[in-house]
Amino acid sequence: MHTPVRTCIGCRTTAPAPNLIRVALIQAEPPRAVFDEARNLPGRGAWLHRTPECLAQALSKNALARAFRTRVNAAELVITA
Repeated sequence: MHTPVRTCIGCRTTAPAPNLIRVALIQAEPPRAVFDEARNLPGRGAWLHRTPECLAQALSKNALARAFRTRVNAAELVITA
């Protein structure tokens, strides 16, 4: 069976999609990023490893804004180890 492979926007390594968490963009003012555990929210998604390090790297590199092609409020995104 084929398993989709995605790239983590934090560390930029590839991994099977089940090993990553999808981040979706909620169209609000300002747009905000949320974890999409069910992987069913509409629109473009970004993928992260489930580690605080990858989230920190993504935030420091402004990777969410680049992935969603807009400014993003990521204040609600927290991964606990």
